[in-house]
Amino acid sequence: EIQPATIYIIYNEGIMHDYRSIESDDYYDMACGWLRTRNRQKAEDCLLRAIDLNPHFIHAYLDLSGLYARQERYTDAVHILKKASRYDPSFDKLHYHMARYAYKNEDYANARKFIERARAIYPQERYEVFTQVIEGKYHSSRH
Repeated sequence: EIQPATIYIIYNEGIMHDYRSIESDDYYDMACGWLRTRNRQKAEDCLLRAIDLNPHFIHAYLDLSGLYARQERYTDAVHILKKASRYDPSFDKLHYHMARYAYKNEDYANARKFIERARAIYPQERYEVFTQVIEGKYHSSRH
């Protein structure tokens, strides 16, 4: 039998989660506004806060990785997507974008690993084509 105090705690934890989710959405919306005005630092700050409030907010990770990539911060882009993949390891696009950013950073070994994960989750022609491109660079860089 659940005691009234337990119900109160469960109820309040649910409310706190909802507030954190709403606040996370608000920070994400602010980040989108800052991105439109090209204020990258404020956009980054808002995206990081949105992720902090809701670590399962995968689109915030994707937008932050894109922001990092536009600044040629490819290592940061891969790192934030790795963090996202802990929450949603079966989302193929996370692995695909990690492969893209590793490739742009000339880290062909990791690009191979990431694209293979994407292909294993959801095989599609785009991933097959990118695999061939990565393989070509990987083998030519080893000579």
